[in-house]
Amino acid sequence: MKRVYILTNGPGELWDWARPLAHELNQRGIRPVLWLLPCQYASGMERACAKSLPFYDVIGPYGWAKTFYELRRAKDVGLIVQLGGDLMFGRFLSKATNAELFCYTYGKKKGLSSCSCVFTAYEIMARNIESDGVYPIVIGDLVADSLKLDLEQRREASLPVEDSSSFKVAFFPGSRPAIRRRALPFLCEVYEHLSSILDADVVTLLSPFSFDEEVKIWEDAGLNPSRESTPVALKGVDLALTQPGTNTLELLYLKVPTLVAVPYVFLEDIPFSGLKRFIFRLPLVKTRLLKVFSENKKMLSWPNIIMGKELIPELVGDYAPRQIAEKMANYLCDNSWLKNISDLMSKFSSVQGASRRLTEEIIGCLP
Repeated sequence: MKRVYILTNGPGELWDWARPLAHELNQRGIRPVLWLLPCQYASGMERACAKSLPFYDVIGPYGWAKTFYELRRAKDVGLIVQLGGDLMFGRFLSKATNAELFCYTYGKKKGLSSCSCVFTAYEIMARNIESDGVYPIVIGDLVADSLKLDLEQRREASLPVEDSSSFKVAFFPGSRPAIRRRALPFLCEVYEHLSSILDADVVTLLSPFSFDEEVKIWEDAGLNPSRESTPVALKGVDLALTQPGTNTLELLYLKVPTLVAVPYVFLEDIPFSGLKRFIFRLPLVKTRLLKVFSENKKMLSWPNIIMGKELIPELVGDYAPRQIAEKMANYLCDNSWLKNISDLMSKFSSVQGASRRLTEEIIGCLP
């Protein structure tokens, strides 16, 4: 029997993209195979978490050499859907098995022209991809479907929001363990300064791929960590502090006022692959170049890119914890800003359905 193979790499792609697609395929009687690709951002928990999802089988992750060796040996591949990671893996498997290759992406990727179909979330993303001569189909955002899945699965577990006279803030330290380790002392200082300005409770959203030992460290730091689904963890939150990435889309769809922060102190922790990895290891090169890139890039968060203007404030520069805390306090005390940004976020409520549309395309092309 020929099967649908979903290729993915990092924790975000697995949870926010592959998970809702797997559930939709399963509802149509199709249990896909998940192939975890080599990923420098991996937490080490991806395989264990994937085992709880409706996949027929979970393969990998392996090192690069073994990945290509196993791809060459695959025999039951009916169709390939790549969700994140280098397309050389999907292209290799497609060539080895003569199966069609689909790709869902937010932006340009090398090798998209080799795909049978390319899918994306928004028209603005499609226009960017089209500049490379590839014409993607806009189907909506898989992240929105992932949130919908969380709401459906956690409805009974959701607790009522307790009345409180204090503000509640949420920290998103990221899905990558190395950056979370660097973020811990920084966010401790942010919360300490914020608490000295106003009365504020905090919840820190850790990746569902975080180990128990890491959760304990954040608990001991007083930052109230949670591995709950995003909709549950954000109950009653007035303002979120996050970094660029899919978290900004989750916060957008949940209508949570948000600040995006990229302090220069974190730029040295951003990982790269291939030749870039060696170039950026040179003393001071990585920090200097990334500062130039961040200064020249007008918008970093997806909501701002989609709207074409700043909806979510972006704090990019030599920000110290105290400065970020002061910015947070100013926004928390600005009721008109909080209401206005929530109202603007409400315009993005109709992007669900990507997993259903992608499943229909898959079914239509299965041999």
